[in-house]
Amino acid sequence: MKSVYLRKGKEKAILRRHPWVFSGAIDHVDEDITNGEIISIRNLTGDILGYGYFNRATAIAIRMLSFGDRIPDDDYLRTLISAAAARRISSPLLRDTDAYRLVFSEGDSIPGLIVDRYGQHLVVQCLTLGMDRLKGRILPLLIDLFKPESIYERSEHEGRGIEGISKASGQLYGVTPEEITIHERGLSFPVNIKAGQKTGFYLDQRDNRSLVRSLAQDREVLNLFCYTGGFSAAAGAGGARRVVSVDASADALEAATRVMAMNCGETPAVFVRADVFAYLRENPIEADFIIMDPPALATSRQSLAGACRGYKDLHLQVASKCPSGSLLLTCSCSRFVSMELFQMLVFEAFADAGRDAAIIGKYGQPCDHPTNIFCPETEYLKALLVLIN
Repeated sequence: MKSVYLRKGKEKAILRRHPWVFSGAIDHVDEDITNGEIISIRNLTGDILGYGYFNRATAIAIRMLSFGDRIPDDDYLRTLISAAAARRISSPLLRDTDAYRLVFSEGDSIPGLIVDRYGQHLVVQCLTLGMDRLKGRILPLLIDLFKPESIYERSEHEGRGIEGISKASGQLYGVTPEEITIHERGLSFPVNIKAGQKTGFYLDQRDNRSLVRSLAQDREVLNLFCYTGGFSAAAGAGGARRVVSVDASADALEAATRVMAMNCGETPAVFVRADVFAYLRENPIEADFIIMDPPALATSRQSLAGACRGYKDLHLQVASKCPSGSLLLTCSCSRFVSMELFQMLVFEAFADAGRDAAIIGKYGQPCDHPTNIFCPETEYLKALLVLIN
């Protein structure tokens, strides 16, 4: 196995089990290493620090698969995947759902690999070149361990372009239906694995949907960026007196209409096709429970400044228009926006609007999207519950 050698003093992060090695930490590499190849990582005296896959085309040049002298063979990969699954299967937090994330990349010490479970069907995402090259080894392990009816690939993350690989999607095993109905804490959701956002559904908002359900009784709910209506259905099931769902996508609104009918058809519901930014500028807000979960406005550090302006604009409109006593559940799914920054943007918007408010809850990603304790960068989902006076 070929090796990459780190500069003197740059091994500290690996010794502390951080899974990323940046290109600036590398002193030299063996000849003829191909991008995506598994290599050993050594200090300048030749001691092995661990194993990972290498890509000279990216700032994160190495993603660690193992530490010390443990070679990441198929038995090791099986152990990692089995352990990740066991944590989900034994979790009391996931007893009332048949849809969850089985493997969460660095969060489960398998960088670049996402595996989501929708009933008896799996969806795989390979985020990196190194994991893409490992796919042929991973697939038999998933089939053997979980005996799924099908496995579908949704490797469409824009980060693959940085890795030097194109997007990929398609059937890997069995036959995936055009639609699968999943169940979550008494609610049912139709999921289109092949065409839906992410791998078909926002699994990471499960806990926040339950929060909305617990708070919606007798409130009028405005669900902005509603997508397929997960929060809308939760609000309806929680006893909301009316739910207004806004999204720019006609297909999303059609799906949201179905979801509401499946779960709470008696709840008065309105569906509005509009750009949310324009909708907030042009309309009053009569709802006293606003939910705002936009797509990632910051997809890179370069886009962070524009994203901050967008977040502030959204919150300024809500702060300026909503009734006293309103609740706001606001979310950011960008890892480039920290909770501290997100809270600051919300504060600035309310300050500019001259509106008093209090944060009464802070939330992150659920148990099936774990944050690697050695890699805080795996924390990405932030949510604030705000009581507006």
